[in-house]
Amino acid sequence: MTKHAQNSIGVVGAGTMGVGIAQAAAGAGWPVVLYDIEQTLVDLAKESITKRFIRLVEKKRITQEEATDCQERISTSVSLDDLSNCDLIIEAIVEDFDIKTKVLKQVGAVAKDAIIATNTSSLSVTDLGESCGFAKRVVGMHFFNPAPIMPLVEIIRGEKSSESAVQRATLLAEAWGKIVVQVSDTPGFIVNRVARPYYLESWRIIEDGIATVDQIDKAMQSLGEFKMGPFMLTDLIGQDINVATTRSVWQRLGKPSRLAPSAKQESLVERGNFGRKSGCGAYAHDDKDNIVPAVFVESEELEISENLTNAINDFCLEACCTSGSILEKYIFARVLGGIMNEAMWATTEHVASSEDIDTAMKMGTNYPQGPLEWAEKVGIEKVHRLLSALNETVADNRFATPPFGTVSAN
Repeated sequence: MTKHAQNSIGVVGAGTMGVGIAQAAAGAGWPVVLYDIEQTLVDLAKESITKRFIRLVEKKRITQEEATDCQERISTSVSLDDLSNCDLIIEAIVEDFDIKTKVLKQVGAVAKDAIIATNTSSLSVTDLGESCGFAKRVVGMHFFNPAPIMPLVEIIRGEKSSESAVQRATLLAEAWGKIVVQVSDTPGFIVNRVARPYYLESWRIIEDGIATVDQIDKAMQSLGEFKMGPFMLTDLIGQDINVATTRSVWQRLGKPSRLAPSAKQESLVERGNFGRKSGCGAYAHDDKDNIVPAVFVESEELEISENLTNAINDFCLEACCTSGSILEKYIFARVLGGIMNEAMWATTEHVASSEDIDTAMKMGTNYPQGPLEWAEKVGIEKVHRLLSALNETVADNRFATPPFGTVSAN
């Protein structure tokens, strides 16, 4: 644990994410000022922090002395003036452009030399920087929930972000023990963009009447060793949150067909079936964590061409960790192929390096392999052959790939 951190870190917003970021910084040895607009909010945050450290001591993750030291590093405030001497200030408030702009303006005026980081997951860092008037000092610093546990931080470079601000935010996050990837300011950054096909192609398989939610979840877990299937995962995240992220990324990228929202998933949300938090989503959940599928399809026998069958078998020979039925292999190849394709598009569009894309997907979503290194393992020719064969089965051209030869995992 670092003993010599001196300049305080400011965190604006005492909600779940703000508290998590404060805990992560304090746990690494940095003094933290946690700010919110009301005393009751910071009092509740302080209480939450105390409970978190009690649990860590009970689990023998840290000693009581370390817990006490960490808690003492976190001070709370309802005055922005207390952030004036901070080295870095991280905004972690509601995902609303106008509200964020207002707060960032206030923060930048008070802390005249601080780097200002926004924890936005979907808004433009460039636009936020320009709107608040401190574009050179504003960077994106996207933590994943729960912030003390999840290792990944996406550092987003706005069009006018200074190199010194980007590098300072990167070095601080690394000093806190985080794994950092640097990303250009594009919709969804890495994780929220490249992960879209995991959910969307799964929903489209449902819409096509090819398989059930539990069949799709099982195929992705057994053939690819994904920790959670797409439907269990979206029920956990919240179908409403997943839909909102999809729609935001799709619209801001110019509505590409491969990222178009699922009508079936959106209708689920319109009915209030958000997943575990509402008791029903893709599955029905009870209070004992029992689940049964709640989205029904009239499954038809899978009929695919000899060309697609051969492409799937060639792909799965290298991509799968175990064999399965042709239906399971079709599901797995279609979904993973979509993920690989989005990663290739992101690389071609200079969202991030191939290495950082792979790192982000492994660390941010717990994928068993990075999509680009997975594609290299399979063979880029086989991946293109699969996507070309899949593209022949759809009318929207969504499996179209970047020009062959422009993508490499190295």
